[in-house]
Amino acid sequence: MIKTFITLCILTLSIIGCAEVAAIRSGAAQHGADAADQALDTAMWTICKATPVGAIKRKFKTPEERAAYNALCPDEQLP
Repeated sequence: MIKTFITLCILTLSIIGCAEVAAIRSGAAQHGADAADQALDTAMWTICKATPVGAIKRKFKTPEERAAYNALCPDEQLP
């Protein structure tokens, strides 16, 4: 009887522990995804809005590179 009770308690605690770990992992994954999205937004703002035009033109020299920049920054088109 006591062995059954102890086994039941251990199983119950294991299940509860797994649920908590899953919740923690889910929260950490969501926080990580939010941080990555925010970092990407910051990088795009830096490239598209904060970088001087001369530096952009020196970096994106070929028509293909300029097309890539224009696709990334549709509000800041290069000729």
